Amino acid sequence: MSAQPKQAAKEILAGEPAAAARKWLGPTALVMFILFGIDTVLVVSGFWLPVDIQITAFIQRINWGPVVYPLELINWAAGYWQVMVGAIAIVALFIVERRAGWLMLIGSISSLLDNIIKLLVSRQRPTVDLVHILTPASGFSYPSGHAVFFTWMSFMLAASLAPRIKPIYRPALWVAAMIVVLLTCIARVWAGDHWPSDVVGGVLLGAGWSAFVMWLPERWLPSPSFRWFSGRLRRRSPSH
Repeated sequence: MSAQPKQAAKEILAGEPAAAARKWLGPTALVMFILFGIDTVLVVSGFWLPVDIQITAFIQRINWGPVVYPLELINWAAGYWQVMVGAIAIVALFIVERRAGWLMLIGSISSLLDNIIKLLVSRQRPTVDLVHILTPASGFSYPSGHAVFFTWMSFMLAASLAPRIKPIYRPALWVAAMIVVLLTCIARVWAGDHWPSDVVGGVLLGAGWSAFVMWLPERWLPSPSFRWFSGRLRRRSPSH
């Protein structure tokens, strides 16, 4: 029994989920969606607001030093820039490998879900009477679009690139993805554009959708053996 989780982790790190990984990815996605639902209910009820204010004040009091530069870069990457970055990543991976491109494309649906949920919840952003606003933003607050975007983008990039690099480098790839997600969460609260519960909801939605997408590939995605511009095609066994 103990070998199965190890095998599942190995498959996920390799970006090639098989039977062992799927047994974990499906339930993982379901748990994250349930937690997202709980977070949403608590946000709508106003339960999180006192905690949100305290955590935001704490984060804004910290001297982040040189970490401020990536935080500012993340906050800058919004709106059309965010869409452009996502589109470039999807097209680039389609050129490299069709399976990777499909993973990224389906992963991007989480950003569409984010916009729909924003309209349904209609939570107002933090205000100057409660927190310090560094970069004023428009629109609704829950869930954080940055958190959703950078979560699915980071995880899907890691899953898509992992099969193409040496196994020894794969853990570093996934750690880098998690660091990007963490910095995104800090950046949005630090700037006063989102409450902590907004970014938590965004990460849960993005990570849950990413786990769901990684559960899908071998079932419904087009054959991952077909590569464009790779100089050759893998031979398929003849059907009888």
